[in-house]
Amino acid sequence: MSIQPIAIEVHDLWVRKGGGFFGQIKSILQGINFTVQPGEFVAVVGPNGAGKTTMIKAVVGDKPAHGQIRFRQGNDPFEDVYDNPEYWLRKIGYVPVDNVLHDDLTIHQALLHVGRLRLPNATDAEIEEQIISKLETFGIGRGDPRYQQPIRTLSSGEKKKVDIAAELLTDPPLLLLDEPTSNLDPNAERDLMDKLHDIAGTNTGGAGPTILLITHTLESIDRCDKVAFIANSQLLTYDKPEAVFLELVNALPQSERQRLQHIDPMTTPFEYWAQIFDQHQTNDTVAKRLTAAPTTSNDYPVASERPVAQDSFWRQLGILFSRYFTLRLNDLSGIATMLISGFVVGFLMLFAPAQVFLEADDATNARQTVVLYVILVVIMGAFTSHREISKEFRIFIHERAKGLHPLAYIIAKMIWMGVVIGVIVTLIILALAGFPLARWIVLILGAVVAVLGTLTAMRENKAGKRRTQQILQILWLAAPLVLAFFAQFQFKELPTRPLDALIGEILVALTLILCSLTALMLGLLVSAFVAGNNDRATQLVIATILINVVLAFSALVVGSREVQVFFDRLEPLAITHWGYRGFVSSIGVYCWAGATPFENFNSWGHIIMTWLLLIAHFIGTMALAVFALRTQETWMSRQRLTRSILRSAGTYAAIAALAVFLSWAAFLSQRSNEYYQLTFFDRLDSSRRYARVVEMTDITFMQRIDGIINQSICTNVSENMTAQLEIAYSGD
Repeated sequence: MSIQPIAIEVHDLWVRKGGGFFGQIKSILQGINFTVQPGEFVAVVGPNGAGKTTMIKAVVGDKPAHGQIRFRQGNDPFEDVYDNPEYWLRKIGYVPVDNVLHDDLTIHQALLHVGRLRLPNATDAEIEEQIISKLETFGIGRGDPRYQQPIRTLSSGEKKKVDIAAELLTDPPLLLLDEPTSNLDPNAERDLMDKLHDIAGTNTGGAGPTILLITHTLESIDRCDKVAFIANSQLLTYDKPEAVFLELVNALPQSERQRLQHIDPMTTPFEYWAQIFDQHQTNDTVAKRLTAAPTTSNDYPVASERPVAQDSFWRQLGILFSRYFTLRLNDLSGIATMLISGFVVGFLMLFAPAQVFLEADDATNARQTVVLYVILVVIMGAFTSHREISKEFRIFIHERAKGLHPLAYIIAKMIWMGVVIGVIVTLIILALAGFPLARWIVLILGAVVAVLGTLTAMRENKAGKRRTQQILQILWLAAPLVLAFFAQFQFKELPTRPLDALIGEILVALTLILCSLTALMLGLLVSAFVAGNNDRATQLVIATILINVVLAFSALVVGSREVQVFFDRLEPLAITHWGYRGFVSSIGVYCWAGATPFENFNSWGHIIMTWLLLIAHFIGTMALAVFALRTQETWMSRQRLTRSILRSAGTYAAIAALAVFLSWAAFLSQRSNEYYQLTFFDRLDSSRRYARVVEMTDITFMQRIDGIINQSICTNVSENMTAQLEIAYSGD
């Protein structure tokens, strides 16, 4: 495929880092100027800490504090990359120091999904051919066993070659590489430099890309057309390799040149390069003496906005889910660990009394047990997902620059975790606790996993040892599900009033599943917010869980009026609060607990209200997670990013969905309260009577439906007593 390489013009580039409350702003790059012609192969060299990676990142999306990075393709005029970042960044192939492919995917799986994301109009067959073509360039042929090998098992050099092949799939007109020769032996390093030399546009008659690479390996630097030497935040020289070398040698102190005069710099350049790097090693004192960054903007005209083809959200969602599904299936032991964690958590509930949810003189045990269920489910959800984005943040931000939809990325993860953690693990916890229906569901799931997984493993063309290993992994995966059925010391007895026990169990399961899903999304929000800092993600998720725990137990504590009002205002923000209310409503605890103001919890309207508010929590948390990811787009100014978010269809959809769910929840809560106000105390038999729609006359169909949904589902005590008296009397 013919490529039209990009020309680069860097003008007065300044990059500053630091600042904030305690940090000091430091200029990492200062007044950088150079030009790269279309198709040139340019090396960027210099001591550690000089600013080489910072300069490359400024080209690929890390917007500088001052100056311009301008691109030109073909006969078009130069324009600033950051006038149209979404257009230009998709044309750049970028290979950073860290691997940007998932370690648990095979080479074939990883590159196939990269091709699907970045080549929306190509078929899988066309992508396969492109993958083979690029890999063969680096010595990985069609029949190579490494093609089906997980990336984590490759050597560092092989990983780098696969990363480069992934970027070349789209035939980018500009390719940037950050230390691609690091950790390579001399032969492999020379071979890679030769390959890149052959790929570059100046050696293919303009049919190859412009290439910039950072390198510390100078033995093969003669393969490059130009060399840029950066030291102490400044570009010292930029020219052909021989000219750069001689200029730096001549700039050495006279004493050093005399010491090395017996060595020919052209035949044995290593000693000279070592002295050059030592002479220009990074020195913060030198950097601080340099001129401060200018505050005025450049006079270059702003380029008109370029249209950018947007890939289908649903198409990307399907590809991302397929990749995440494949990634998880490649790590069956990881799935087993999740299920075993649910088994361990559920095991704690084996020791709750069998009749804890039945009517008793004191509702404290029932309420405490409900709180414990909800807290355990929230902890499982939030902890499982709190590193899902941060651990691969570099992959996300790399793909985001190529047009990845953040919402599709989050939902793809959520679908998988929602099924495994939100549904299956929650059912394991309920099954171990002795809930009858949950026990049978997990047994059936365990049998299906064991049978289908074993049959699939038997059909795959694998060696006997690998096949046996996979079957054992599948059986290990099914074990927590099957054991959750058989590991029973007792079965929980659920009340048959005000709702049937089976209905009550279904409602409890739905409430806890919604709690788990919302907690999973809370973990993803934490993971998105920390931008790749795993330790901070753990600290933050612990803090959010503690807040939920405190607010959950506040429902059990009766303190001063001022304290209670304070917690009442905070409780609606907690997942545990609505999980608790939905749980106790489903099993009618407050029908017999006799603790106002909670009696109005017991209506279908209130149960549905708790679900609506959990869903609203989920949607709001998901919107914040997308917002947190969008704020990491360093290629946009804050003003431009804000406008982009506010104009996004996803923003309008989230606001509309929240408005719908919150308004319906408020309506149901109000109606349940109004029906509760119709409750009165019957002095004849010292009981509380609840309004019943059947006792009302001259009402419309909608009023009747409203009454059925929002009237109390608690059994009318006085009616029960009357029935008992009638039975006793008739018996006489």
